[in-house]
Amino acid sequence: MTLTAAETEELLSGAHVAVLSTIGADGAPAQAPIWYLWIDGAAVMLTGRGSRKWRNILRDPRASLTVDTKEPPYRVATLEGRAEEIDGDYRALIKQAAIRYLGAEAGERYAAASTSGGPESVIFRLTPDRTVTYG
Repeated sequence: MTLTAAETEELLSGAHVAVLSTIGADGAPAQAPIWYLWIDGAAVMLTGRGSRKWRNILRDPRASLTVDTKEPPYRVATLEGRAEEIDGDYRALIKQAAIRYLGAEAGERYAAASTSGGPESVIFRLTPDRTVTYG
């Protein structure tokens, strides 16, 4: 059954590790687990410029992100669209994501210990052109 708009928003706003799918150099799909933040109707993610996912996005920006629950009632949303680099405060976003996924205390420690955020770091977003849900 398709999720309602409210159910989809609730799912995407939760702290679920997502799976980002990109298109590899040979045309094959490439998947990677990833933290994301749901901001203004888009999934905002962080990675390194040398990562496979970012190299794939630069070559072909088409991507999908699947977010799902791991226990009943099972709910799934797959966002399909194009990934694009955006400007932002990488350090603030990594802190926000770490707190979301790890909790306040552990998230603060994780963000403080992170060496990411320099010129080799990238913020990107996937604004869905199509969203497929079920639950």
